[in-house]
Amino acid sequence: MRNIVGTRTSRRAALATLAATGLLATGYGTSVALAGDDQNGGTPPSTTQQTERRADDDYQSTLKLSDGRKVQVKLVKGTGVRERHTTADSTEWSAWKTLYKSKADLCQGVGLEEKNGTVSLIADFGLYCSDGEPPQESVAGVGTGNLTKWDINMTEGFDGWQDTSITDEGDKVVFLYNSDAGLYTLRWEGGNGGFGKVDGPRD
Repeated sequence: MRNIVGTRTSRRAALATLAATGLLATGYGTSVALAGDDQNGGTPPSTTQQTERRADDDYQSTLKLSDGRKVQVKLVKGTGVRERHTTADSTEWSAWKTLYKSKADLCQGVGLEEKNGTVSLIADFGLYCSDGEPPQESVAGVGTGNLTKWDINMTEGFDGWQDTSITDEGDKVVFLYNSDAGLYTLRWEGGNGGFGKVDGPRD
């Protein structure tokens, strides 16, 4: 089961096509555009089952996971990215935890996606970012297990990740950005793998 939520303003139609053809061939799951993309003519794959997808507002999103847990992420001005979650047998939220610290302006949109208990996170920060300027800090995150620990990667001077693709097993995640120059990717692997480096169209 794959769940997605988030509202982000980027070019996703071409990205979804590239990811569906290229990433499946390299062992990654089908890339699904974030919440709201189907309103632009895109149709999520029939295998996608969304039990709950909700963008609370421009700076906070809540996602219900396939096992019944919930995760909530918000961007806080002057603080950064904060996260809390529930357990499978309780509706009580954990305490808020700061996953990434930033003093920069908030960008609109928090992207959350889940497959088999692995949760991916996309968020951006930058001067005048909410007014349309490109972000200066592009955050990618992956949470697994009981979600008490997250792997966080920040790319500077980048236009921001648009989407993620997660394997069925949840052991690999790829973050994607489709630019005019080509496709940029950032890969994460479970175990001791963690994040690799950003790969661009000329690499």
